[in-house]
Amino acid sequence: MKLIVVSNRLPISITRTKDGFEYIHSSGGLVTGLKSINTKIDFQWYGNLSSKGLNESDKEIIRKDCSTKFNLCPIFIDPDLNNLSYNGFCNGILWPMLHYFSDDIMLSDEYYKAYIKYNETFCSEIMKTVEEGDIIWVHDYHLMVLPKMIRTKLQVNVKIINEILEGLVASDLIAFHSHEYLINFIECCNKNNIKCESKLDAIPIGIDPNIFVNCIKSDETQEKIKYYKDKFKDKKIILGLDRSDYIKGIPHRIEAYKNFLRENQKYQENTVFIQVSVPSRTDVTEYKGYTECVNKLVSESNSTTNQIDINNIYLVNQSVDFNTLCALYYVSDVLLITSLRDGMNLVAMEYVISNFDTKGVLILSEFTGVVSTLPGSLIINTWNTYNISKSIKQALEMDQEERNKRHEINKKNVYNFTSFKWAEDNLNALEIDWEHEIKK
Repeated sequence: MKLIVVSNRLPISITRTKDGFEYIHSSGGLVTGLKSINTKIDFQWYGNLSSKGLNESDKEIIRKDCSTKFNLCPIFIDPDLNNLSYNGFCNGILWPMLHYFSDDIMLSDEYYKAYIKYNETFCSEIMKTVEEGDIIWVHDYHLMVLPKMIRTKLQVNVKIINEILEGLVASDLIAFHSHEYLINFIECCNKNNIKCESKLDAIPIGIDPNIFVNCIKSDETQEKIKYYKDKFKDKKIILGLDRSDYIKGIPHRIEAYKNFLRENQKYQENTVFIQVSVPSRTDVTEYKGYTECVNKLVSESNSTTNQIDINNIYLVNQSVDFNTLCALYYVSDVLLITSLRDGMNLVAMEYVISNFDTKGVLILSEFTGVVSTLPGSLIINTWNTYNISKSIKQALEMDQEERNKRHEINKKNVYNFTSFKWAEDNLNALEIDWEHEIKK
């Protein structure tokens, strides 16, 4: 028996050097969760690597390096196919649909065919090594028809929604981050007359707290912490950290912060709002327009302050390294999460663990999957910017005793729902004796 993990991408990126290839570890919610459990559980990890600029000899070298060094199994997807499936069907159709943004979806037969071909490519590679008794753990919406392909190795010619649902119900276990998502899935199956005999469960993903605590203690992070404390001396720091994605509600939080400053002018000189917006899916038209909208809102907000030399909002339109990320978490007095819809949101958990001295306040959208895990947060409705403004004021003026109490509630849950427990609960839900076979 072996565990095979399948996800859209692998936790590495590749750069060609004069001596061959350099392998750089990447991050992200799912990637971080899976990497942390790999210290305790052995598994083969299948995922996409771009084949752009690679010949067959290059691919063979990369396959060998990935296998021997990282226990990874790269699947080389044609760049055009990847674009049609990932940007076209996954992020242009499935992503907005799954987050209740269905108004602007334009169905495309070309995108859907690419999505099927993408899943078929994964299936072909996995079937080369899979053996009877293996556990195959498939992740996320990019590969929703893969379970049935693996189960049957046959194509199905039915309506798109039925094919996706039938692809999922071919799994032995279907796990969701929350009970709400599980109930939605059951209702969807019932509505479309899809019989589901799979085991269903709600198992929330978590993080590895030690990664963040250890990073904050490092000399490099401590230097960055000192830099931010000096730069924003005597100011309260409000942090927003997201991918630049329309589901994250960044314009809503900017508008709420602007309203907060207008109603509470004393805070114009002693607060700063740092918004880190990591570029995402820049090949998709809707995302380009979203970034431009955020830039414009920040510029307009900064121009309304009473003093010409004060910028209340600092917008960072790029990814930050892990030490900088942890330093920002550590020094911030408030983390503001205003998602319109969010499957989980691990940034909230990361902040709770990293902000162990200040014990900052987490303002959290009720539309995030993580909201039930972190009840010590100030819960807001993203569509009510007036309510968000009030919550910002409440967070900044909250006494230390209440901050400590709320922080301890959230911290306890983060430690109770770690990434390893998430993996362990998924495997235990299969009701098999996996520990003797694949646990280190």
